[in-house]
Amino acid sequence: MKTSRFIKIQTRLLAALSLVLITFVSCRMSPTPEKCKEWWPLDRIERITKVKIPDYEVTRFAYGPSGIDFVDTIFIEFESVPSDEMFEKIDELIATDSASRWFTKDSIHYQFDTWWGNGVPAPEGESEDDDTTFALYISKGERTGVIVFGSH
Repeated sequence: MKTSRFIKIQTRLLAALSLVLITFVSCRMSPTPEKCKEWWPLDRIERITKVKIPDYEVTRFAYGPSGIDFVDTIFIEFESVPSDEMFEKIDELIATDSASRWFTKDSIHYQFDTWWGNGVPAPEGESEDDDTTFALYISKGERTGVIVFGSH
């Protein structure tokens, strides 16, 4: 009788401990906006994209699936609407530099998308030892944008 009761208690404790452990492992705290800007400061983004962009604030952060590879998202708001001159520079890069990594389908919505590591050369100032993906999504007339980054 005592053995049966002991097994029930032990099973319930193990189930409770498992639930706590699963909750702890699956819940990651979002980084602060300051931490996000430490990861992707303005000068780093400008160096990688070859375009001067307005300063920005982080409005939200979203974790992507985790594991060996991950992709996370930072939602940003620029201090001012990006200028027409900035988009003209991007259009010029698209037209003249096939390696620019900038894309647009409609001259309104723009995307910069790159990756490095695993044998792919890193942009100037980045380490080829890092397996990194980086994307920036911006639109004409909009103060908001999205940074997507991770490892591959």
